[in-house]
Amino acid sequence: MDPVKVLREMVDRSGKSQRLISVEIGRHPTYIATLLHGKSRPQIDTFASIAKACGCEVIVRFPEEEIEIDGWQITSRDDAIVTG
Repeated sequence: MDPVKVLREMVDRSGKSQRLISVEIGRHPTYIATLLHGKSRPQIDTFASIAKACGCEVIVRFPEEEIEIDGWQITSRDDAIVTG
């Protein structure tokens, strides 16, 4: 599945606004909107952070094990540094 479609599905199912998710991961409030319009693609750690903010996980599945890619997330909106 196309990564933009996956991002859109995560955001839609989360019940959160694009702006809130952007701020929760420490990005500019329009960051998620930029991704959903296909103007940029996140690195895997950022993708995992978005997933976490949406209540999802990013997992790589090998035949013998699964590995969760753990992004980071700001826990308080007061901790977010939003620029420009």
